[in-house]
Amino acid sequence: MVVERMLSQTLAGPRNKGVAEVVEWMGAVQAQEIWAAKWAVGLRMAEPSLAAVREALDCGKILRMHVMRPTWHYIPARDVKWMAALSEKSIKSAWDGYSRATGITKDDYYGNRELLLRILEGRHATKNELVEEFITRGIKTKDETERFIRLLLMYGEAEGVICSGVETGGKHTYALTSERVLDAVEKTREEAMSELARRYFRSHGPAGLEDFVWWSGLGVREARSAVASLGKEIVTESVDGWEMFTHETSPAIGCRPALPDKGVVRFLPPFDEYLISYKNRLDCIREDHCRYAYNNFGIFQPVILHNGRITGNWKKTTQKSVIETTFFPGCRPAAKRLLEQAAKEYNSFHGR
Repeated sequence: MVVERMLSQTLAGPRNKGVAEVVEWMGAVQAQEIWAAKWAVGLRMAEPSLAAVREALDCGKILRMHVMRPTWHYIPARDVKWMAALSEKSIKSAWDGYSRATGITKDDYYGNRELLLRILEGRHATKNELVEEFITRGIKTKDETERFIRLLLMYGEAEGVICSGVETGGKHTYALTSERVLDAVEKTREEAMSELARRYFRSHGPAGLEDFVWWSGLGVREARSAVASLGKEIVTESVDGWEMFTHETSPAIGCRPALPDKGVVRFLPPFDEYLISYKNRLDCIREDHCRYAYNNFGIFQPVILHNGRITGNWKKTTQKSVIETTFFPGCRPAAKRLLEQAAKEYNSFHGR
């Protein structure tokens, strides 16, 4: 099954050419850490290029927003409306607890929503710049204003009226969706759920229903309905007693999955879709190795993907193009030539 997943996620076999095509194929790409998310996209490109990823972000072809679980994701810009609508309830619910703890309420958001939108008209602003704007308008302490702005931005993203802008000095900015995305597509909730399921199972399959529930943030009933709505588009198989789904357009369908003769090694960034997007991760990593890949607080480390299995860690060194690798106890180190090839791909992505 791990070989099929590498093919579906385009970590082996043919890859997509452009940045927007990668993100649309994947449905969404977790973008918790800015540098890591760019590399997660680059890994899946036919010609990995950091400049191309930056250009796609700056031009607004892809956006970095809170959707689904919710956490940061890259999404296709034209899908912002229906993806935000799918996530709105869960995002606002997740932040209700934060609101109660800080004393900031929904009324505070709706009472200042129009001011926030006016401040963002014709500009892209960092969170700190917005904090300063609001301080000048009467919120006295910086800590109070930061908490307040965090809620305003989260609710604005949930409603799809605020999205990511052009990065400034490597920092995330916010902009008006109405100015940033002129071709946004709208879908009914049923259409949106079906499309999200289609994209997930073509790019992440074989995967189970509980995997899709985890990744999408949908409830079990809606997730099951979304899968059922695809009908014969979904190929079902039993793997170790578990029902697994793959979309008919996945490259894992219609071929006999096999690794290239020389094998496959990829340096996966932290929070990569290959590991984080499944509820059950033990298909690709041994249970006693999980602590090297992620912890109970949801922090993920850079890991080595070797022939479909997570077998080690990698990290950049102070030497510009040198990457240090370590393999988990009991794991056979990858061939030197495969490690060199993976390092070359990473360095090439960064123009080295």
